[in-house]
Amino acid sequence: MKKLIPVAALAVLLAGCTTYDDASHSGMWTMTRHGQEVDYEFLDEVLFAYDSADLSPRAYDGIAHVAEDIRKHRHWLVAVDGYTDTVGSQDYNLPLSQARAQTVADALVHNGIDKHRISVAGFGKTHLAVPTGDNVREKRNRRVVIRLFPPDK
Repeated sequence: MKKLIPVAALAVLLAGCTTYDDASHSGMWTMTRHGQEVDYEFLDEVLFAYDSADLSPRAYDGIAHVAEDIRKHRHWLVAVDGYTDTVGSQDYNLPLSQARAQTVADALVHNGIDKHRISVAGFGKTHLAVPTGDNVREKRNRRVVIRLFPPDK
């Protein structure tokens, strides 16, 4: 019994230090933790219009909130991954998804994140959030995921 008390106290202490749950929702994004990596997947606030890499004014607000969180981890790296729905060829969708990721990365820089910490990648119509067939307009697949992770990962 004596050994359980220090273990329980340590668990409570560590729980208080944990910033993220395995998955939580802020209303603007879903935050998921995979080990030390934290992923921010934007919900309706940062979804892109069909065939567009433009952000809505409300999307900028969501990105500003994520930037606040990122600034708390000054030495961690940031990856911004862009995606599309399944309409069009992969050759067309890859640059579009890259442009979406770059738009979000630019907004992070505008909100005080050092551009040298950020990598940008487009994945086109791979890794769908919502599985669909070819040529299906699905707004939830037109998304960006921001990944935050320590530099040694």
